[in-house]
Amino acid sequence: MKLSQLIFLTLFISGQALSSVIVKEGYWINQNSHDFIQVIKLRPELTLDHITSEGFELYGPVGLEKYLIQNKISYSVLEENRIGKMDSASYPTSEEIEKELKSLAKKHPQLSKLYSIGKSVEKRDLWVMKLSSNAHLVDDDRPEFKYIANMHGNEIVGRELMLRFIKDCLTNYNNDEQIRNLLDNFQIHILVSMNPDGANHKSRGNARGVDLNRDFPDFDTKDNIDSPKNRALETQAVMNWQKEHHFKLSANFHGGAEVVNYPWDTVPDLSPVDSTVKELSLLYANKAPYIGASTVFSNGITNGFAWYEVKGGMQDWSIYWRGDIQVTIELSQNKWPNYSTIDYYYEQNRPALISFIEQLAFL
Repeated sequence: MKLSQLIFLTLFISGQALSSVIVKEGYWINQNSHDFIQVIKLRPELTLDHITSEGFELYGPVGLEKYLIQNKISYSVLEENRIGKMDSASYPTSEEIEKELKSLAKKHPQLSKLYSIGKSVEKRDLWVMKLSSNAHLVDDDRPEFKYIANMHGNEIVGRELMLRFIKDCLTNYNNDEQIRNLLDNFQIHILVSMNPDGANHKSRGNARGVDLNRDFPDFDTKDNIDSPKNRALETQAVMNWQKEHHFKLSANFHGGAEVVNYPWDTVPDLSPVDSTVKELSLLYANKAPYIGASTVFSNGITNGFAWYEVKGGMQDWSIYWRGDIQVTIELSQNKWPNYSTIDYYYEQNRPALISFIEQLAFL
């Protein structure tokens, strides 16, 4: 890339700085230029994601495509944006997901408790399903676990897997010893969709374009105070939710690759729980065969920073400020695959979802 292009990037974005990372436009960049990546890292308005040897995803405010065209940077439309109306229509809406959760909670009152931790920009509830025997017990001191899905609205597989996992646990409690042991010994909380507005709009950010996985406090930036103030509503809800519980282990689900990503994301240093998160990541990858068999990531796992740097990510915040060990699980290369493939992904991930929660007993 020419120096003039690097300068133009700075000029192009100047004046658009925002308190949150806004992702109104996103494209696949058909190159992996070190210079270009280094410039992007200096611009808080731009977000890069899923770096490979062939290129990477680039997100930013309105005008990003214009910049790419003017500077003759080769790019492609992201795969999830190519989906036809039929494929997109096959997925349930956020309203249909809510209806299903309410129905399941009503059918299984002893094993489930449905509650909202807040509302999205467009006033949709952020529903959490608690799974546990005697789920409504007030003074419950059993260890707490959480799964969070659909943080990026256009990464849909996690949301669907969580809905299937909830159904599985509730309908097979009496028939499956592993599931029964989970619900008898732990309190499992599942935020099926952290970004229901984004899911409905099939967009990465929330309804205001905020990238929720760049919106958390970050110990390695100026935004290093553990406060929900001036953050997206969805981010605030998760931060306040975590204050009310004592989660010891968790995972959040994304798409765009097939790998388990462990902290830190923000610095190259080893996290204080490095050996533990590596073991947990290996366990999940080994139990989900298609992830463990990766030809891109050794054993299906990666350190976050070694892959690409993320500022304001949820998993680093979770460990650093709340002492909750968290990993990020990338479930599918295609962020919005044909709906008919969801059963395959659940079958592949089911043993890992169960085994990962079981590790709570050893922490």
